[in-house]
Amino acid sequence: MIGKIILFFIGFFLITKGADIFINCTVDIGKKTNISEIILGATIVSFATTLPELTVSLFASLDGHTTMSLGNAVGSIICNTGLILGLVAFISPFKVDKNMFLSKSVLLLVCVVLLLLLGIDKNITKLDSIPLLLMLVIYMYSNYKSVGGDSSKSKSNNLSKAKSNNSLGEWSKVVLLFALGLIMMVIGSRLLVDNGVIIAEWIGVPQGVISLTVIALGTSLPELVSSLTAIKKNHHAISVGNVLGANILNIVSVIGISSIPNDIPILSQNMNIDFPFMILLLLTLILPTIKNNKLYRLQGLIMLTIYLIYIGTL
Repeated sequence: MIGKIILFFIGFFLITKGADIFINCTVDIGKKTNISEIILGATIVSFATTLPELTVSLFASLDGHTTMSLGNAVGSIICNTGLILGLVAFISPFKVDKNMFLSKSVLLLVCVVLLLLLGIDKNITKLDSIPLLLMLVIYMYSNYKSVGGDSSKSKSNNLSKAKSNNSLGEWSKVVLLFALGLIMMVIGSRLLVDNGVIIAEWIGVPQGVISLTVIALGTSLPELVSSLTAIKKNHHAISVGNVLGANILNIVSVIGISSIPNDIPILSQNMNIDFPFMILLLLTLILPTIKNNKLYRLQGLIMLTIYLIYIGTL
C-alpha cells in the first residue's frame, strides 16, 4: 500500500507540474495575440487548467468509476469557487470588468441549471451529453467573438511587436513544452485515478468522497497556482476569468465528455450535499460581484468559510 501512496503522490506531482508548464506556454501564446486578461483567463488558461479534471474524469469513466467522474467535476467547481476565488478575494480584493463578468456568470448559471435538469432522473446519460456539448460549442463561440473583438482593438498598435516575438525558434520551444506539459498531465491523472481508487477502498472511504476532496483539490491545483500567481503580479482579471471559465468547462466539457463512455449516476450525496454547496458558493460569488463590480474581502472570507463547512460535512 505504501507503493500505491507513493504512486498517488507522483501522479499528483506530474499533474500539477505538467499543468504549470502547460499554463506558461498557453499564457505566452495568449500574450503574443494581445488578448485582454479576463478573456485570456476564460479561454486559454481555463482550457489548460481544466485538462487535469477532464483527463481524470474521462479515465475514471472509461474504467467504470463513474461516481468519481461527477465527483471530480463538481468538487473542482466547489474548490475553484470556495477555496481559490475565496483566497484571491480575501488576500487582494479587486474590481471586475462588469460586462465580461456578467456574460460569463450568466452562462455558468445556465450550465448549472442545465446540469440539474438533466440530473432529475438521477443519471447523466450519453443522450444528456448532447445538450452539454452543445453548451460547450456556444461557450467556445462566445469566446471566439470576445477574442476577435478584443484583439482587433490593439492589433494595429502591436503588429510590429507581435512579429518580433513570433520567431520560429520561439514557437518551436513553446510547442514542445506545450506537448510535454500535456503528456505529464495525462500520465499524472492516470496514476491519480488508479491509485486513488485503491486507497479509497483500502481506508473504507467511498470513491465519491475521495473524488470530491483529495482528487478534486489535486486537479484544481493548476487553477490555484495560476490564480495566486496572477494576483501576485497584479493580474486579478486572469484569476476570475480562469475560475469562471474552468467552472463552465467542468460542467459542459468534463461531465459532458465523461458521460459518453458510461452513464454517470447522480447519488443522493450529490443531490443533498454537493449541488446545494456548489449553488450557494456560485451565488455568493456572482450576485454581490455583479451588483458592486468588485470582489470584497468579506465575500472571500464567506466563500472560504462555506468551503471549509463543506469539507467538514463530507
